[in-house]
Amino acid sequence: MKNLLFILIAIPLWFSCATETSHEVRTNQYHRIISFAPSITETLFALGLGDRVVGVTRYCNYPPEVKSLPKIGDYLNPNYEMILKLKPDLVLLLKQHSSLSEFLVRNRITSRVIENENVNGILMSFMVIGELCGKTKQADSLAASIKTEMSGTSAPLYRPKILFCIGRDNPGAGKISKVYIAGPKSFYSQLMLDAGGKNVYTDSVFAYPTFSAEGIIRLAPDIIMDVMASVSGVQQEKAKNDWKELAIIPAVASGLVFCPSGDFMSIPGPRIGLILAEMKKAVKEFETNHRK
Repeated sequence: MKNLLFILIAIPLWFSCATETSHEVRTNQYHRIISFAPSITETLFALGLGDRVVGVTRYCNYPPEVKSLPKIGDYLNPNYEMILKLKPDLVLLLKQHSSLSEFLVRNRITSRVIENENVNGILMSFMVIGELCGKTKQADSLAASIKTEMSGTSAPLYRPKILFCIGRDNPGAGKISKVYIAGPKSFYSQLMLDAGGKNVYTDSVFAYPTFSAEGIIRLAPDIIMDVMASVSGVQQEKAKNDWKELAIIPAVASGLVFCPSGDFMSIPGPRIGLILAEMKKAVKEFETNHRK
């Protein structure tokens, strides 16, 4: 449950792009950067700033060279001693890191909050980091490439309803109990539209609401995408078999339960194009099934 809690905390981010939390930020003068989120780490490397990264969380594992970098704990358990030892001149955080921000201010370490709740926010986060570190051209190019990946899908006559499961209790146990799904406020919702589908959940109060099996039956999704196989170590087939007890759901009855592998499925960063590609595959299979 600790890993699940971290994932659910790390995913909800906010739209506005950045907030200063320490002394005045100086553009392009940062050469010892600590990242406190996988999405931030991936953005830094995608912008060609990997040689400036001196510390990452224990959940950061992409690109592969990240694995050899010093670890500074995680959101729940930051290693304050390691942070000071690494002598960063910039720490990049998520909005949830309020207690860590206080520590950085006390120690006169410049920090910046990166906010990327939805797709526009993710693209803006590239621009903010690029501007901070003198990589604006690279940030423009990265944002443009993702926009290209997201364009070109024509609106279908029927958009299948997608339930995107970002976390649940006891994956692989043979049943479905408590499930966390992506709501309209999440970045996943826009990707569903770009893939030719739509979010099965329309209430915009919560970004990642919790549902029981009975609640999911009432939602009646056409497609289920369950990413727990990629973040919990559970085999894809075991994760998929958990849904069989809910055969009344259209997605289960039609065999349209997908358990994509790849840690990128839970990271709102430069690899969101890969998430979109997985959604497009699911929508295409739905369309193929319904043409038969």
